[in-house]
Amino acid sequence: MKLSIMNTLFRIPKLLTLAFIVFFTHNTLAQSTTGMSGLVKAPNARMYEQGTLAIGASLIPPGYHKRTYGQLKGKLVGNAGLNTFVTATLFPFMEVMFRYSHELNLEVTPETEYFPDRMMAARFKLLNEKEKWPAIVAGFHDVTGAVGFDQGGSPNFSSTYLVGSKLFHYKNFQIDASLGYGFAFRGVPAKDFDGMFAGVAITTPYVKDAQFLLDYDATYFNLGIQKYFLKRIHTMVNFYPNYKKFGWVIAYRYPL
Repeated sequence: MKLSIMNTLFRIPKLLTLAFIVFFTHNTLAQSTTGMSGLVKAPNARMYEQGTLAIGASLIPPGYHKRTYGQLKGKLVGNAGLNTFVTATLFPFMEVMFRYSHELNLEVTPETEYFPDRMMAARFKLLNEKEKWPAIVAGFHDVTGAVGFDQGGSPNFSSTYLVGSKLFHYKNFQIDASLGYGFAFRGVPAKDFDGMFAGVAITTPYVKDAQFLLDYDATYFNLGIQKYFLKRIHTMVNFYPNYKKFGWVIAYRYPL
């Protein structure tokens, strides 16, 4: 049964790639593998329209997912991971998310002492983009321990960061460039985006509702192709060059 589920999960990138080629259907914002708006994994300073709710999941391939409990906590493991998330843009300047991070092939039982990791995140826009300066966003991922709500354990995906994004035009292409920095906050270490990160989203005039994504998440380079279908469904196939493996993101967005 588990092998059947895993085979189905890893066939999805091929199906999404085929869909990207077949359906040539405006520029859309990316749903990162973290569940927040962003690039492949690295954050950017973009937010969805006010009142947008996104429900989705992202597959993190084996060797790229971190264990969230036990002796190997914080280490990359051989099982794949599945992030399931709900993200809401409550105001034009605020985005929040709740996420479960599941390690596949592990049973949730008292014997294994394993339970999917729970994470809250929030992002706040400090500056809107203008002609001469970028949009600026401050992000807080899994920093509940910093405010006294650590739920009995240290956070696994904590990060505090500032990131700026600026849109450039070259001929008929749009290049949305982002640069940011992650750091520790009130004693909570930066376990994701620790240091400088950056990336670009490139929109081509030849394919509507699609973008090519490249980012450096302060640890690895990541590549992605995203496509938006039926004005509601966001898909992304992403490639991790360090591991030569594919992952994917799929989310359904709708106005509240």
